[in-house]
Amino acid sequence: MLKIRSAKCPWASVGAAGALVMLVTAVHVFMVPILPSSLDFSGARRTVDHRPRNVLPGAGVVDSRLRGRFPADSYEAVTFRAAPWKAEIGRWLAGCHAESSAVNITEAIGTKRCQKDCSGNGVCNYDLGECRCFHGYAGKGCERVLKLECNLPSSPEWPVGPWIVSICPAQCDTTRTMCFCGPGTKYPDRPVAEACGFKTIVPAKPDDPKLTDWTTPDPDVFTTNSSKLGWCNVDPEDAYSSKVKFKEECHCKYDGLWGQFCETHVECICINQCSGHGHCRGGFCQCDSGYFGIDCSIPSAYSVAYEWPSWLQAPVNLPDLKNLSNIPINVNAVVEKKRPLIYVYDLPAEFDSHLLEGRHYKLECVNRIYDEKNRTIWTRQLYGAQMALYESILASPHRTLNGDEADYFYVPVLDSCLITRSDDAPHLQMPEDLRLRSYHTLEYYRKAYDHIAQRYPYWNRTSGRDHIWFFSWDEGACYAPKEIWNSMMLVHWGNTNTKHEKSTTAYWADNWDDIPLDRRGNHPCFDPRKDLVLPAWKEPNPGAIWLKLWARYASMPELRDVPFNYLNV
Repeated sequence: MLKIRSAKCPWASVGAAGALVMLVTAVHVFMVPILPSSLDFSGARRTVDHRPRNVLPGAGVVDSRLRGRFPADSYEAVTFRAAPWKAEIGRWLAGCHAESSAVNITEAIGTKRCQKDCSGNGVCNYDLGECRCFHGYAGKGCERVLKLECNLPSSPEWPVGPWIVSICPAQCDTTRTMCFCGPGTKYPDRPVAEACGFKTIVPAKPDDPKLTDWTTPDPDVFTTNSSKLGWCNVDPEDAYSSKVKFKEECHCKYDGLWGQFCETHVECICINQCSGHGHCRGGFCQCDSGYFGIDCSIPSAYSVAYEWPSWLQAPVNLPDLKNLSNIPINVNAVVEKKRPLIYVYDLPAEFDSHLLEGRHYKLECVNRIYDEKNRTIWTRQLYGAQMALYESILASPHRTLNGDEADYFYVPVLDSCLITRSDDAPHLQMPEDLRLRSYHTLEYYRKAYDHIAQRYPYWNRTSGRDHIWFFSWDEGACYAPKEIWNSMMLVHWGNTNTKHEKSTTAYWADNWDDIPLDRRGNHPCFDPRKDLVLPAWKEPNPGAIWLKLWARYASMPELRDVPFNYLNV
């Protein structure tokens, strides 16, 4: 506890100043930097770090000219953004930042309309004139409604089919493979997820866990008898006041719903929450007219120019193209930007939006959810860094729509969602020959590679060396398809030791040893000459650093017991 005294003599002032110097010195020694300057907490969604234009094997050698411009201190560190870095890295960052001058970039604004305007079941990519259909819809104009079953084929032993996450003894929404109470019940949109709809096996001993009989649906979930454990007809008010019983195995697992009985509709999770130009429908952004992209951040020629995102704002006012009678074939905006410039592929929805929209657990592969008052709840999902980085890049001033000017190309396959969703519904079953999540993920990345290599000219210019892929799951890019290994891999695992010539996972479905060489090749898991290790996601807590500072102060008696004087001036 600090001892505070009142003093008027100058010696007291000198003593106080000395104590303050001691405290600051101790903090500097033990806690530099006090705040993680590499993460601007309040502006993390607006900025990305600066990197050289081309990172190729051998590019770790620092240009000798940078040594004179950015000398190391006595600790052999170079400061960048108020944080000390290893000299080689600090010069690399500082040199790139210092030489980044603004250039004029011509951004092409899309003018191609889509067939049937996507029938109201998708979003039009105005650059390509192609629809990105919502989960459960297909066709050039999203006119075809798919029938995605919740259940695997039934048998006498499995009347509803073998267990799978999407298993449903009630009403299956065949566009999303989700299970609901359905018509004829008081709350038809209430989820009947997993164990909720099946009989519970009462344990023989009080301390034994309850088990689920997946072969026997539970008819009581539809009961109107208040003495039975119901669900689909239970009024929340009656249940909260203990007037009726309800089945405790039933939960509100799907995103966009809140409360014990899913009685409150809340904001669901979408990338950048659709950037203010759309509506989030379970993970897929339904964009306003004239906008597209996974987060509705890309304007077309049919949008209002002054509403464009900040990273696309031109220095001069453009006409309101939406109100012009004839839209020109080419609409360009000249925007002043600083390098490095990054182009983000707008992939088909199967690689990103569908994986978010169709997830069965609201906490899966996201870094936040929203509560009953639509307040943000940050998750502790380790793999949430993939979503956070994706959102930051999409909103970054370094983003460009001009692939010919881009320094890097980001390929946004959401593998953290795919891996957790592998085998959770019949249409996402893993390959029959090798029922491995790692192999399933490799095939998705390979499909994404096929798409960009065939549809865009950028891959073949450098054989993919300027492309970036994020492998967020355990063991990193060990199971990357051989076709993309030239690219930069972002991973959480940077292992280069010999034991990583074989998989070390403890979970059989993630083992990659048996993936055929004609698919994976024989590459390592991590190449420090081209790949980067990123920290895993942590729940943001800006007050944590001060709690840590106080804890360290409290544990240092030489500081804790120093009397502090209040300077009465």
